[in-house]
Amino acid sequence: MIELKKVSRDLGGFSLNQVSFTIKKGAVVAFVGDNGAGKTTTIKAMFGELRIDKGEILMDGESLFKNENLQRVAFFPDSNNVPMDMTLKDYVNYICAVNGMTKKQTKERSHAVYKMLGLEQYVHKKMGNLSAGWKKRAIMSSVLVRSPEFIVFDEPTANVDVEAKISFMNILHELSNIGVTILITSHILEELQEVANYLILIKNGEIVYEKDFDNKTESIAEIYKKTMAEKTDNIKLLKNIYEKNEFGGRRNGK
Repeated sequence: MIELKKVSRDLGGFSLNQVSFTIKKGAVVAFVGDNGAGKTTTIKAMFGELRIDKGEILMDGESLFKNENLQRVAFFPDSNNVPMDMTLKDYVNYICAVNGMTKKQTKERSHAVYKMLGLEQYVHKKMGNLSAGWKKRAIMSSVLVRSPEFIVFDEPTANVDVEAKISFMNILHELSNIGVTILITSHILEELQEVANYLILIKNGEIVYEKDFDNKTESIAEIYKKTMAEKTDNIKLLKNIYEKNEFGGRRNGK
C-alpha cells in the first residue's frame, strides 16, 4: 500500500495543498483532473523528482524512499520523457541496470517481453524513430521487464491508434488480474471506466474526491461532473449565440 499524507509543495503560481490519498494493494486507481490540476506534480513527488515542503509518502508504513521501496514501483512516462537517441534495447537494459537486475535476468525477461509486445524487429531502432504506437509499446516493455508490484501510468494511450489502445487495455486488465497495483491518469474517461475500481479526483492541487469505485454501476463522467463542474453552465450561452447570428436566423426562416 502506498499512502500520501498531507503532501504540500509551493511552486509559486501553483501548489499542492495537503494532498492525501491511499493506493490500496491490488487496486486500479483512476487519478483524474484537468490539465494543471496537479496530477503530474503529484506523480513527480511520488518518485522523488520533486522535493515536497511538508507531508509523507509511505509504502507499507515506511518512507517510499527507504530500503529500496521505490524499486517496487515502475513509472510509465509520457512518450516525450524518454531518451530519443537510445535504441529500445539500450533503453530497456539501462532501466534494468539502474533497478539492480542482473544481465542474465535482463536478457531472459527482455526477450519474453519483446515477444509478448511484438517488438523483436524494433529492438535496435532508436526510440525517437519509432511511431507513437510502437514507442508506447517500447516504454511498456521497460516497465514490464521489471515485473513491478506497483505501476503508475501517465496517459498510456494518448496519441495511439485503435489497435494499440486495445492492446494496452488488454495488458491493463491482465495486470489487474495478476494483482499488480495500478495508478493511471488519462483524459479518456471511457478507458478508465473500463478498468478502475478506485477513483481520485484532483482540482487546483487539492484532492476533492477519493472513494472505491464500481465500474459496473457508477460513472466516472457523472461523478466528475457533479464534483468538478463549475456552478455556472456557460454552455447554455451557445443557444443565444446561434439565435443572434446569421446562420441561426436562416434556420428560423428569417
